[in-house]
Amino acid sequence: MPIIQRPYVPPEDQVPQEDDFVKPGDTQSNQSQNGEAAGEPITFYADSLHIFSSLYSSVLFFGEQMEEREPILRARIKVSPQMLKAMALLTNKHLKEYEEAVGPIHLPAQVYSAWELEPESEPQPQPQPEEGAQAQ
Repeated sequence: MPIIQRPYVPPEDQVPQEDDFVKPGDTQSNQSQNGEAAGEPITFYADSLHIFSSLYSSVLFFGEQMEEREPILRARIKVSPQMLKAMALLTNKHLKEYEEAVGPIHLPAQVYSAWELEPESEPQPQPQPEEGAQAQ
């Protein structure tokens, strides 16, 4: 069975309402809805991402793919466009370091087409200087 990767898209491309989310910074109650202590960071797995952007803000929707149904929305994070760019720079830095240490990460063509992106070109290996040749 082929794996189909698609970004999370809220139903009818609508932004979910505020009441649909657990508020991790809410200190009014001693426990959150899932029984964790209030104020503790929330850990979840996400394999789906959708981003809405406007002039003054961006919203990242993290979801989890489920077999034979729409992804489950796990978190919504609001950031400024400046923070979104800083996150992209930092993420790219970490990915570059990871790929240098472990090896390249290859994404299926479906990922690029789902997000309407051009596939990345494979980096060309750098020629090694011949032994005995002097560097200039």
